[in-house]
Amino acid sequence: MLSLILTLAFLILPYPLPVHVVLPATSAEAALLGGTIVSINQEALSLTILFPTGESRALSVRDARLLHGLSVGDHVTFELNDEHTLIKIAKLPTDPAN
Repeated sequence: MLSLILTLAFLILPYPLPVHVVLPATSAEAALLGGTIVSINQEALSLTILFPTGESRALSVRDARLLHGLSVGDHVTFELNDEHTLIKIAKLPTDPAN
């Protein structure tokens, strides 16, 4: 009986997570990232993005229409799904002061 009460208490009572714990995104969520376009491959439906950390990565693009209007050097934000495929992309405005 005591184990049943303790089990119910753990299920019902909320408990705080440590501050340093980062919960992963669920499959229904997408990761929002940003970087600079290094190369575009229209035929292979891929972009190579340089991240602010200095790492670059080639990413598959879900739809060729996402590549329209983009060029090498554009600063972009984008979303990846759980298969690391680019599903949304937006070009960021350039700052004329830079």
